[in-house]
Amino acid sequence: GDCVMDYADILIKNAIIITMDKNKRVIDDGAIAIVDDKIVAVDKTSRVEQKYKSEKVICGKGRIVLPGFINTHDHLFQTLLRSMGDDMNLNDWWPNTVGPITPYLTKKDMYYAALTGCIELIRSGVTANLDYQYANPRPLIAEGVLEAFLQIGIRGVLGRGYSDVDMFDFGLPDDIIESTEQALSDTETLIKRWHGKANGRIKIWLAPGAPFANSDENLAKTREFANKYGIGITMHIQEARAEVDTWKEHFGTTPVQYYAKKVPELFGPDFISVHSVWLEPEDIKIFAKTGVTVSHNTNSNMYLSSGVAPVPEMLKQGIPVSLGVDGAASNNSKDFFEMLKNTVLMHKVHTLNPTILTSVDVLEMATMGGARSLMMEKEIGSLEVGKKADLSIFDYTMANMVPLNRPMSQIVYCGKAANIETVIIDGRIIMENRVIKTVNEEEVLRKTQKITEDIHERAGRGEYRRELFFK
Repeated sequence: GDCVMDYADILIKNAIIITMDKNKRVIDDGAIAIVDDKIVAVDKTSRVEQKYKSEKVICGKGRIVLPGFINTHDHLFQTLLRSMGDDMNLNDWWPNTVGPITPYLTKKDMYYAALTGCIELIRSGVTANLDYQYANPRPLIAEGVLEAFLQIGIRGVLGRGYSDVDMFDFGLPDDIIESTEQALSDTETLIKRWHGKANGRIKIWLAPGAPFANSDENLAKTREFANKYGIGITMHIQEARAEVDTWKEHFGTTPVQYYAKKVPELFGPDFISVHSVWLEPEDIKIFAKTGVTVSHNTNSNMYLSSGVAPVPEMLKQGIPVSLGVDGAASNNSKDFFEMLKNTVLMHKVHTLNPTILTSVDVLEMATMGGARSLMMEKEIGSLEVGKKADLSIFDYTMANMVPLNRPMSQIVYCGKAANIETVIIDGRIIMENRVIKTVNEEEVLRKTQKITEDIHERAGRGEYRRELFFK
């Protein structure tokens, strides 16, 4: 009986495998067998080869196999605004980036912005992305992003963003403010058309804007709707100090403590709190008690000088923390390796403690932390039998990785997007030998350049953009 071989759709062999399972097992000369969308074997090559053969064998010599990175915060439409708001205060940033462009966005703009953003993510080993899509000047415009997810093959969660108030007159564009009824009915249509599509690869979530942009009633209805459909909620919370100070002047407490009293049902394990830079000890306790997860947006928080989120303290209290690249107007890159390194370094220098956060902690955030945030820890986030085949193959024979002494540590401190050679999502090869197979990359990038020029012209910002070119 032992001689009967099973067929695998894909067999990766002779690789170093960083599993990110609960024992953080690293397998030297390891192999992974994939059938359909699932991993059926992860072990030493000699053992896997006794059981599986395949017509599609990927030689893993000189390669590390990693679980796909999970990005839990993005604004893909902002790909069209890359570097338009550099080196500005937050109050100048908004009117020079998102504000003037939002009313003019079309579904086609969304589609190409999302494709370009996803190409960049996939090239740095990201296999799952939560897009917080708050620019909805027209009904169902978010379908542009969903069509891009479907086409390119990434695991995509679309958070349908909405705001019903501008509480402190922060100058939110009228096109962003809409009634709760309108937002939820639009989301309902998206759920009916898209939720669970492509073998469950595409999901719809709710993304209320921020405390100052959503009324208590709006958030109570958000929670009711999330429970009805069994979907998650994600929201920007306590990102900037000014926002928290203003809230305290009005309500005498932080937004988190305010909601714990006024909308107590809001928080739960299906809630991702984004940024969460200015959390007080009591806020952290509330998150730990209610099971909230946090999306840490290192680069964006540095870019906008928002501050340093108390991540080590959150981790100490058992709060799952994941990583988000945020939009291309406040990062401006989607290279996940930058996120890994900047995250570990930011907390060391901020606390003057080189041991406060380790490379393994950050890899955990990028993989299992993200899986917990998306409520998918049983399906993605580590390379284990029975989980989805979401992974990347990383070339460690390049100058930045030689000599290889400590694979897990070097991924974080030395790794670059250029090392990612092949990406598999849901058991399907999306990029092979650095070529994206699901879209014509050159054509997508050319069209995105043209669309960016067009939308700035339509918005009356063409001249401004041309001036910036030489600055």
